[in-house]
Amino acid sequence: MIQKQLFLAFFIPGLIGFDGGPSTIPLMQKEVVDHYQMMTLTEYSSVIAIGNIFPGPIVTKLAGYIGYELAGMLVAVIAILL
Repeated sequence: MIQKQLFLAFFIPGLIGFDGGPSTIPLMQKEVVDHYQMMTLTEYSSVIAIGNIFPGPIVTKLAGYIGYELAGMLVAVIAILL
């Protein structure tokens, strides 16, 4: 069940978001924090802060971390590949 929710939480912002990462962050926040309540706003803000430390696209780092925290390494890899 969590895999389906993660898929929708990352697929919808990816489908609607224009121009990649920075524009997708608030859309992903709405899905992860408000709609599915997978984490709190404070936790999501911490994930963004940690993700900005490392180089590379922010959305893939967010997807990987959220997938790992919720369901483990296999789901983190699947979330990154979406």
